[in-house]
Amino acid sequence: MHLYSFLRWFRRITALVVFAGLLYFFLFTSSRLAVLWQGFIKLQIVPAILGIASGGLLTVLLVLLLTIIFGRVYCSFLCPLGIWQDIVNRTALFIRGRKKHRHCFSKAHNALRYMIMSAAAISVAFSFTLPLVWLDPYALFGKMAVNVGKPLVALIGGSQYAAWNWAAFLIAAVVLLTITLISFFRGRLYCNTICPAGTLMGLISKISMFRIQIDKAACTHCQLCSISCKSGCIDCSNAVIDYSRCVVCMNCISVCRRDGIRYRFSWKRDNRQQKTGTTLQPGNGRRAFLLAAIGAGAGAGAVLLNRASKSKRIRISSSMPPGAGTLKRLMDKCIACHACIAACPSHIIKPAMGDFGWQGFLLPAVSYENGFCGFDCQKCQEVCPSGALQLMPLEEKKRMRIGVVKLTLENCIVEKFGTDCGACDEHCPVKAVQMTPREGTGKVFPKTNPAICIGCGGCEFICPATPKAIVVIPLSEQRQADAPVLDVKIKVKVDGFGF
Repeated sequence: MHLYSFLRWFRRITALVVFAGLLYFFLFTSSRLAVLWQGFIKLQIVPAILGIASGGLLTVLLVLLLTIIFGRVYCSFLCPLGIWQDIVNRTALFIRGRKKHRHCFSKAHNALRYMIMSAAAISVAFSFTLPLVWLDPYALFGKMAVNVGKPLVALIGGSQYAAWNWAAFLIAAVVLLTITLISFFRGRLYCNTICPAGTLMGLISKISMFRIQIDKAACTHCQLCSISCKSGCIDCSNAVIDYSRCVVCMNCISVCRRDGIRYRFSWKRDNRQQKTGTTLQPGNGRRAFLLAAIGAGAGAGAVLLNRASKSKRIRISSSMPPGAGTLKRLMDKCIACHACIAACPSHIIKPAMGDFGWQGFLLPAVSYENGFCGFDCQKCQEVCPSGALQLMPLEEKKRMRIGVVKLTLENCIVEKFGTDCGACDEHCPVKAVQMTPREGTGKVFPKTNPAICIGCGGCEFICPATPKAIVVIPLSEQRQADAPVLDVKIKVKVDGFGF
């Protein structure tokens, strides 16, 4: 029992470290310590599956190997949303008391869980990731941490969160409240019914090398293990465990007074005991298969609808972060975990509302209200776990065009008021905007070269005119801009703008 106690506390401590590390990363990304926790992002299974071609294969193999050997331990100490459910469930134990907060065995909602997983799997197979925006546990955790956690931390610290978005805040708050209430009263019901990653891990854990097993000879059917099981997967009356829902928390082992339940090697057949696990009755099996097929059909229908809508040209109103490539690629690979929003030091990435149409809801979009894209910055690409923002050599990123400059000269304060400016020239890193003299006026006016513009937004952000004299027009396909030719620029004395 001492070994089991050690393993249980090892799981708890590891889970808390992973949870605290990921939460710290999302809340305090600008901190130097946040880099230490960035590696936990790469251990998330759904982003790794989407990013297999960009380095996620190792994570997929590692998680699958862990599950085949030890069961659903991934859900216990690597999934941040799963850990949050455990924290809430543990809190409920102290608030409600042990008598009121008793779990009991409940039948698995296999038809629903397999239908959801089938729909998600078909969607992913055909590069339609919108369902995962709302189902992937890591993506949900990221949205809650960035859109609820960061504004609250900023408010407590007496500052303002620059990337604040009220719609994203309300959506994330509703998701957080819903999952928290489910976990408070029903333990891991969300994890074992809705989450497609949990269902996938559950299918594999049925044949895992090590499993929790009940010794029927020692079991007195006292129900203590069933009461302590937050997954509701132990049928103590029949001494049966539903391995597809068991997350190997080992709470059941710690409460058994007769040493009648153990975590042990299960591939060796034991003829002295009846094989434990869950079996489907013929009627239930047919029903589950039918609903799984319906789920697959729903996924296929969503894919067809998505492709039909993509055939129509989407007019975008915001640029995509560098490395997205095309709008189609961003929609196919991004799960809106908002790690890029948290990591952006300029706070120019925000959750898209209608910027990319309904298919791109909550995906990362660029806004130049708070700053501009740093010429030497690749933070968003570095933290992206699914490869939706492809990491590229810095020199290639410096020429990656995410938008193109547009000048409306009649709005420029030099043209309207005859005032010297040159702010756009000074803030353009590639000199796509330069101040040029106009004969007979003795003044210099901005002139643009769209061919070398990378759409960083420096000119738009700093322009003092109202409305803006110079803006960045977003592009649905990012390409390399022409190489800039840096000539000797005209010195312009600028007063009154603080730069």
